[in-house]
Amino acid sequence: MGKIRCYCCEKELPEGSLKYIVEIKSFADFDGHIEECPDDLNQDMKELLEDMDDIEQSALEEDVYNEMLFVLCKECRDRFCRNPFNNSKGIQSDEEFKGIIH
Repeated sequence: MGKIRCYCCEKELPEGSLKYIVEIKSFADFDGHIEECPDDLNQDMKELLEDMDDIEQSALEEDVYNEMLFVLCKECRDRFCRNPFNNSKGIQSDEEFKGIIH
């Protein structure tokens, strides 16, 4: 097995040492709203499907769902959990998301 390093600080994390897996999932959301249907929905759907034929399947899938895993040391995990996007907003509570995430 190769050496495991913290994704953030690159500190080596020897076998048996404290390390954390941070999993990030992003997925497309649907709020239940569809813009007004165009005059010829069937034609527009046909064109959309034809356009999709020119795009790699992996790129289409990544637009809908993406999952990433990172190994972090304790210090980097703690820093990530306090402010995952490294901005001034801080962490929002679950209550703030109720009714938004489907």
